[in-house]
Amino acid sequence: MAGDYSIIGMETVVCVERKTLGDYFSCLTSGRERFENSLHRLAAVRYPCVVIEASMSDLLIPYTYVAPGGMATESKLPVLVASSSLLSWQSRFRIPMLLCGERSVACRMTLQHLDTIWRLEREDERQVKREQRG
Repeated sequence: MAGDYSIIGMETVVCVERKTLGDYFSCLTSGRERFENSLHRLAAVRYPCVVIEASMSDLLIPYTYVAPGGMATESKLPVLVASSSLLSWQSRFRIPMLLCGERSVACRMTLQHLDTIWRLEREDERQVKREQRG
């Protein structure tokens, strides 16, 4: 299965990949190839979505993480790489990438995306049945 979340039986219809800010920055460096492979799989889903627990402001400042030994360290990655990669990936793979700011909002948007697509699919099924009868 592509992504982290879907609906049982609808894995090829809807899927959500969730990333923390740290996960996202990992996707820009050592995990880039793995993430792009994941995006290729997500692109095969009818309604994919990537939900990021960060804001655009978070992407426009140097990323600080805790290095081995417990020391706060600033990433050497140029700040424009984070926002440029986001825009590039959205364009190339045609997958919406939602910057949600924080975990609670990311959770809500994940659930909302899955619920919305479930409802749209049910409406489409009802429309097909109406057309077949009429």
